[in-house]
Amino acid sequence: MLFNSFVFVVFFVSLYTIYWQLNSRFQKLTILIGSLIFYGYWDLLFLCHFLLIVLLNYAFYKITNYKFNKIQITGILVFNLLNLIFFKYFYFLVNIIKDLFGYQQITEVTSFLPNIVLPLAISFYTFQILAFQIDVYRGKIQSSVSAIDFTIFIMFFPQLIAGPIMRHTDFFKQLHSKKRFLELPFNAGGYLILLGVLKKVIVADNISPLIEPFFSHPENFNFLSALLSVYGFAIQIYCDFSGYCDIARGLALLLGYDIPVNFNAPYFSTSLKEFWQRWHITLSQWLRDYLYISLGGNRFGNIRTYFNLVVTMVLGGLWHGANYTFLVWGALHGMYLIVERVLTTKKESNTFHFVKLAKGIIVFHLVCFAWLFFRIESIQDFQTIYHNLIQQSGIDIAEIPKLYRLIAIGFLLHTYEYFQRNVAIQFKYRKMFLPSLAIICGILVLTLTSNSSQFIYFQF
Repeated sequence: MLFNSFVFVVFFVSLYTIYWQLNSRFQKLTILIGSLIFYGYWDLLFLCHFLLIVLLNYAFYKITNYKFNKIQITGILVFNLLNLIFFKYFYFLVNIIKDLFGYQQITEVTSFLPNIVLPLAISFYTFQILAFQIDVYRGKIQSSVSAIDFTIFIMFFPQLIAGPIMRHTDFFKQLHSKKRFLELPFNAGGYLILLGVLKKVIVADNISPLIEPFFSHPENFNFLSALLSVYGFAIQIYCDFSGYCDIARGLALLLGYDIPVNFNAPYFSTSLKEFWQRWHITLSQWLRDYLYISLGGNRFGNIRTYFNLVVTMVLGGLWHGANYTFLVWGALHGMYLIVERVLTTKKESNTFHFVKLAKGIIVFHLVCFAWLFFRIESIQDFQTIYHNLIQQSGIDIAEIPKLYRLIAIGFLLHTYEYFQRNVAIQFKYRKMFLPSLAIICGILVLTLTSNSSQFIYFQF
């Protein structure tokens, strides 16, 4: 059920109308039922699988009396990771075995197995479950959590499919608080939904068909087309993913929940470290708290720190997708962070604006270069692109002026995100503004949804 679909609009309006007529107890039940419907609309069988994973994790939490030893926490982590590995990485592991050992027969053997379908949101809900179990092990969750609360925490539909990845501290206190309809969160929620729809429907979905020919057949296009397509993808993935997160936050606010911010103008970062503090913030924090620090962080000297950075970023890349290209993407960012750490002094003496601008431009282009591996289908595609750059061969992609305009609009939305905390928007005519906002969103969804595609991060 896509956020930018008519079906979802009907679903949410119906749920919202019922939700605010009920008391707190039945509001929680409404969210739980709504989340089950939301996921079950995609596939009822995988809804059963999802519920089984959630209930088994809760049963483990309950049976162990809310306290784990090392063997127990290792067991539940392995269980959840095996579930993720089987559905997401089975075929990738088969390809690795084939490529490393030349064992071609393994492909023939696996061809007799039923096709393995990737469950929707498995990467996101697995990380959220792991965070909960690890926090229990670390003693950060002292109070008992009910089965209903745990299920809502994992299946909360506004952020279920593509984040933000929540922690218990982000949610349980809000879950237990009495919900009252307030005008300010309602205004903020509606505004975020509009902003997200603009990013997704106007920018991301219109950039996608313009750059698709280049990424499908990079051998046919020239340097300008390659450059514009990479810039276009940088704006597309930002508007697509941050647009989803804006809508998710807006929907949550309309239901009385404030979930974490996931983007903060990442392309204005002046360092790679800062980029990861602004891009997919909740994933970056998860990787830092549960992987990088667990590996030792920066506590055991430079060599160990560099190793931990690369392992963290490579696994972060692999979390996104089962392909060598994602491994390269993650490794690139790991190397970026190592080089930056080596070259950066503890005290930056130069704070001139033009120096920051230069750093920002360099960081942006390093990120764009890495995006190339995120977007292409195989390493061979990069070799083709590189060959075309050297030979200066190929043709222009179609509708370059339109692509320029869409990149500019996306850049303006990104710029607004950078300055929005300093801009106070006064809703002097709220009663007129909000119905107008709903009409605009409805028109955008109904008129442009034929060109829309699923959110990029749905595949993860």
